[in-house]
Order: sequence, then C-alpha cells, then structure tokens
Amino acid sequence: MYQKFENYLRNVLETPKKKKQILWMTLAAFVIAVALIPSKIVLAKMLPGKNSDTYSIYLDLPLGSSIEQTSRVGECVTGILQKESQVIDTEVFLGNGAPLDFAGLIKGSHFKNSENVAEIVVNLTKKHHRDEPSYSMVQRLRPKIIRECETLIPQTSIKFTEPPAGPPTMAAVVAEIYGEDTNGIRHLSQQVKEVFKKTEGLVDVDVMQDEIVTKYEVHANSAKIIQSGLTVKQVNDIFVYGV
Repeated sequence: MYQKFENYLRNVLETPKKKKQILWMTLAAFVIAVALIPSKIVLAKMLPGKNSDTYSIYLDLPLGSSIEQTSRVGECVTGILQKESQVIDTEVFLGNGAPLDFAGLIKGSHFKNSENVAEIVVNLTKKHHRDEPSYSMVQRLRPKIIRECETLIPQTSIKFTEPPAGPPTMAAVVAEIYGEDTNGIRHLSQQVKEVFKKTEGLVDVDVMQDEIVTKYEVHANSAKIIQSGLTVKQVNDIFVYGV
C-alpha cells in the first residue's frame, strides 16, 4: 500500500504536467475555501471554545466602594449561580484575586488588593457529566447577572473569564493608546470603549486606567496633639484607616 502511494507521488513529481494540475487544484481549493467565509456556509474560527470545569467572574466596583458594597454585589452573583444544577460551588475572594494561575498572571489579577474588587471562582461538574459546555453557560448567565447585579452599585463592572483554549492573553481584543496628553488619552479611550461596546460579539469591555482622585496634605500640630492626650501615630491612623 505504501509502495503504491510512493510510486504515485514519484510519478506526479516527475511529470511536469501532473505537477501543474495538482498545483492548480490546490490553489482552486484554497480560493473556494476563502470564498465560503463571507457566505457563512463555513465559519472561520481561530481556536475552539474550551469546555472547562471552572471559570472566574471579576467584580470591579468604583474606587472608594466599601467591602460591604463589594460583598453585596458578590452575594447577588453567587445567588444566581447557586440555582444552577451544574455548579458545584463558588469561591468568593473579597478585596483580592483568586490564588494565582497562568491566566491570572497574564491578566494581572494578583495585583488586585482593594475593597472595591473581588473575584468569584465557579466550579462545575465534570464536562463528561453535563450537556452544556462552560462557554455556553457563561453566554447564557452573563446577561442575567449583569442585568440584576451590575446595577446594584453604579459604575460597577462584572467580567467573565474562562480558561483559554490556547495561551492566555490580556483579552480577545486589546487597544493600546499612547500619547503625551493625559486628558486626551482618557477622552480617546472612552471613544474606543464606546466603539467596542457597539461591536457585535464583543462583551465585558473595560478601560484599564488610573482613577482620578483628590489628594489632601495634612500638617499635624504635634504640640496640640500631645495636649489632647493623643499621639501622632493615633492621629495618622485615624486619617489612613478611619479608626
């Protein structure tokens, strides 16, 4: 059998006419395959969706939100997830990210360390024991969770993250904006965000930028602090921690 195949290939390669025929047939097949993409008869896809046993949900509340507010949004999300028969359990990490994995390393979830952020890890039954793949579950639950939970605290952002089928990336589509005018960069980034939000197929659009906050410089009068029966450290803790 292998000898016959070898003889056939040798015959094709040694015959210029047959070699040209094979070349034209290959080019024709390629052109036909590309032409089928706009017709959507054949759908192009880079990597298949990975049917995983877990996925994560990132909660990003406005800067300055309390841990109680973050917990409130987290309870709303877990309340919806607990009604799913294919969800074994959920783990909520308030004020920080989940234990670091490869995908989290790329996305920078280990840098989460404030009261306005949280990460929810959702553990599912084994993929061989359920009919619905994880990516279909995410697509089904995302609108409901965003509709019911994202509106609890204004400007809250809820993002779903699945383990990638290939190497982990920051996001499916990333736009990086550079420039010397900080205000101009912020304005342009919001315009790009609106374009992404109106683009079919793109979800969980987020802008990674520092929040603008007002800073106050307090000069303590050490003599009056001592006369009041306090220490400078106690006054500093009141300003920093509110206690």
